[in-house]
Amino acid sequence: MPDAEVAIIGAGLSGIGMGIALQRAGIDDFVILERAGDIGGTWRDNVYPGIGVDVPAQAYQFSYALNPRWSRVFAPGSEVKEYLDRLADRYGMRRHVRLRTEVTERVWDEDAGLWRLRTPAGQVTARFVVSAIGAFVDPKPTGIAGLDDFTGTVLRSSGWDHGYDLTGKRVAVVGTGASAVQIVPEIASRTARLDVYQRTPIWVGPKLDAPVPSPVRWLFRRAPRVQDAVRRTATRGVEKILVDLVVGHGKAPYLAQGGARLARSLWYRTQVKDPDTRRRLTPGYGLGCKRPSVSNTYLRTFNRPNVALVTDAIDRVTPTGVRTVDGRERDVDAIVLATGFRLASDPEVYRRTPVRGRGGFDLATFYTENRLASYEGISIPGLPNHFMMFGPYGWVGGTWHQLVETTSAHVVRVIQEARRRGATSVEVRPEPTERWTNRMRERLAGSLWATNGCATANSYYFDHHGDTPYLRPTSAAQAAHAARTFPLDDYVYSAPHTSPASEEKSA
Repeated sequence: MPDAEVAIIGAGLSGIGMGIALQRAGIDDFVILERAGDIGGTWRDNVYPGIGVDVPAQAYQFSYALNPRWSRVFAPGSEVKEYLDRLADRYGMRRHVRLRTEVTERVWDEDAGLWRLRTPAGQVTARFVVSAIGAFVDPKPTGIAGLDDFTGTVLRSSGWDHGYDLTGKRVAVVGTGASAVQIVPEIASRTARLDVYQRTPIWVGPKLDAPVPSPVRWLFRRAPRVQDAVRRTATRGVEKILVDLVVGHGKAPYLAQGGARLARSLWYRTQVKDPDTRRRLTPGYGLGCKRPSVSNTYLRTFNRPNVALVTDAIDRVTPTGVRTVDGRERDVDAIVLATGFRLASDPEVYRRTPVRGRGGFDLATFYTENRLASYEGISIPGLPNHFMMFGPYGWVGGTWHQLVETTSAHVVRVIQEARRRGATSVEVRPEPTERWTNRMRERLAGSLWATNGCATANSYYFDHHGDTPYLRPTSAAQAAHAARTFPLDDYVYSAPHTSPASEEKSA
């Protein structure tokens, strides 16, 4: 018998949400393996100045666990971490969590019909494995020469060192993605000089943020149905922007194109005074090719006399500063790396922590040599009893919570069916996997990413094969319906002493 019926890898929003779903379904024999010393995932690791959600907080919560305490329309990161802590306590998840237990290898044992997970604390075996490592797994290597020779302080967006005071310092921020959009305005007023190194500009729109009045918070506490209606409205609004605009671009290209023209002609003009700086901050690719950000202060920060936008490529980091390819060296006291993360579909993630399934299947090799594919964004043939909270074509709706609720519903149905059939092995069939993946690719063929001039965007939406397997091009409602109704026989169920091939034949 395995140590646990289900092992969940990661104790962030995905892992805690999956654990709650199992518990609510009456499945209590599970363990949550977390590599860090606390739960929280992204919201534990990212504590940099200005950290917060970039979607309305009313959309950023589980449907069954509404939070009437959000202090702002866009909640700060500390409140999200507090929400997750309360969630873990309320549902008793901490007793299932093993901290400082990184899973460094997953190996399927065909004879025993279980997974063997290698951890620093020893082997853990489980009948089923759910990978809840999130979309952004490890910091992406910068590839900047000389960084190890820098004699100043290096700060990272994840794992920020609040013990280092930036006041009066000369600082270089490398990167202009979502983290930098929040960091730069927060530290600019404290620094003596701030150089922002930009490779690719990012679309930044206005942030319709404000404190949530105390009478509204009181109403949400007393009338949860009112808050749930607000949550549904906010969630659908986010989905319209982040999903509908992308998938339906071919039917209404004027929306993204008009939004880009409006941003260039009005918003960016009112935010950035210097024409040359404004030109360099304005993307040349279409709106939506990269995930857009919102901020009322980022663009205006470049009006400050102590802030400079550097668009020349970095040649190397020297012991005392940063040198660009034009030969100019700028001395700095600290470098802030906001250079992004490896996605969960990056083969390098699984070279560091291998996943080896049935018949020699290796996930890193599969992702390297084949276009990414999955069944419902959750399962892959060759990995029996293995599910991903965020697999290829897996992003559902507008917020992560929708994805977790939808995916966990799918996983619970499969595990319950395996129990009903007395099966110890469950593997998705290749045919429905290919059929579902092809349908997702066809829907994305006319999407904004394929037709809106995204070639220069340098966007993580595009993988190393040139595909865009980040998004599930359906509505959240369609995805939720599919999780409740997908044909259970799209999986092969193998009982003890019964080979998958014979089960496939009998089915």
